[in-house]
Amino acid sequence: MTHTRARSRAVHGGDGEKRGRPGRKLSQVLFDLVDQAVVVCDPSGVVRWCNRLTGVYFPGLRPGKVPDLAVAGPLGQAVVSSAARFDAEFLGRRLAGRRSTVGDCPVWLIRDETEVRRCEVELRAERSRTAFLSEAGRRLGASLHHGRTARGVVELAVPALADAALLVLPPRAGHADWYRCAAPGAAESGALPASSLERVPPLRRALSGLWPWPAVCPPGQFAALRGAPPDPGKGGGESLVTALPGSEAPAGALVLFRSAEAGGWNAEDAAVVGDFAFRAGMALSTAALYAQQAHTADVLQAGLDPAPLPDVPGVRLGAAYRPAPGELGFGGDFYQVEPARDDGGGVEFVLGDVCGKGVEAAVLTGHVRQSLRTLALVESRPLRVLDVLNQSLLEADSGRFASLVIGTARPGSGGALDVVLAGGGHPPPLVLRRGGAVEAVDVGGMLVGALPGPEFGQAGVHLAPEELILLYSDGVTEARGGPEGAEEYGAERLAHDLEVCAGMPAGAVAERVDMRVAHWLAGRAHDDIAVLVLQASPGSSGTAGAPR
Repeated sequence: MTHTRARSRAVHGGDGEKRGRPGRKLSQVLFDLVDQAVVVCDPSGVVRWCNRLTGVYFPGLRPGKVPDLAVAGPLGQAVVSSAARFDAEFLGRRLAGRRSTVGDCPVWLIRDETEVRRCEVELRAERSRTAFLSEAGRRLGASLHHGRTARGVVELAVPALADAALLVLPPRAGHADWYRCAAPGAAESGALPASSLERVPPLRRALSGLWPWPAVCPPGQFAALRGAPPDPGKGGGESLVTALPGSEAPAGALVLFRSAEAGGWNAEDAAVVGDFAFRAGMALSTAALYAQQAHTADVLQAGLDPAPLPDVPGVRLGAAYRPAPGELGFGGDFYQVEPARDDGGGVEFVLGDVCGKGVEAAVLTGHVRQSLRTLALVESRPLRVLDVLNQSLLEADSGRFASLVIGTARPGSGGALDVVLAGGGHPPPLVLRRGGAVEAVDVGGMLVGALPGPEFGQAGVHLAPEELILLYSDGVTEARGGPEGAEEYGAERLAHDLEVCAGMPAGAVAERVDMRVAHWLAGRAHDDIAVLVLQASPGSSGTAGAPR
């Protein structure tokens, strides 16, 4: 009993405090140094003692009274409801309190967590911004299609950055394409006259590169864009215009709209918009460059694709073509067949293989093919054509060369076909006789464009009706495949496969050779492949086999 009274007097500040004992003064000083408010109540909830920091958090709280809501806010609520904890806002502070018990007296410890919570909010916001920018970079980098990239820009911006977004691309051919989004995932697109941009100064400056940083302006300035901006009722009362940086000039201008309820733009918002604009601009520039290169490749490829085989009496034709994969469809192998220009009938043909792959090989192929077309207008002798072409390639000083087989095929008596060949460093053509025998025609000759004063070979072949001659590039014989994937298809295997084609039309033979090589490759990488078949066809004409 004595010990209980002594503890009660010590806690409640009894006789010892009245006598001013030194120990009590020291405890007061020590509790004032604590970084938490300490409030001691009696079992009925009346405050008996509190330290200095309590007066900072609860200015109206005094010993001798039960804390109420007006004076102590969340502490009063917790005392009245006998709660063990509270966490609430009071007088501009975020206070978190917990109750302990000393004997039968509740003791409240209250901590100011305002700064901690502010840091937590900022950390979550920064993580959210980082996650958004990371996702934006991933999505924008996932496509090289310019239209899909532009659509992705406005869809990413809503609602992460704004209530609505408008992307205007640089004007081209008198108009400017735009993309807008006023609801998540609901992007739209259209075009507007380039002249309308002159009536929107912020947009004009952003597209010209004269205003590279974000600029705030009222949405009413965009009324001149003739329906391109989102509905102001959805978009809001303030907009932010920013240029999307490109490789040399802005890749577009992004306008972000916020409603009055969403508030304006602060420094953190502007920083995120700037980072997003950089990613969007780089993605749009990359997609635009890719589109330009793809268009250039399409135009170049259109000029390199083999022309349709002609329909010539007495000659049946077939062909197959496969460019090496991964070279944008460009190949160094080519063939071309045209009706003979004199009165003798038949066809003039060439099958060639230029060194290299991809664009460089395509350029040289175009040069060789155009040179051959031009030479055919003034020269019909195959050996002379090769001499002039060799000189042309040497003068171009490209360091590149080609292997070629050129010649003429003219119908003879009784449905036969007389073929004259000239060659320079090309694999020997194969002749398929009616009985299934296969003969190699050793044309010989040096590579075209490799050395001055070369020697080229020439040979003649007589084809009886239904017999044919096969011209091919080294992509056929050097195709690596088989069980181990490293064995070459080879000239012997090609001749063996050709034997069973006796009696088949030219187009079917070309298709069979192409299919056999493809089966041998089994999807592996390969060089360019070109096949051309000329067949004696008495009294008729026909073509078959398409480039592959």
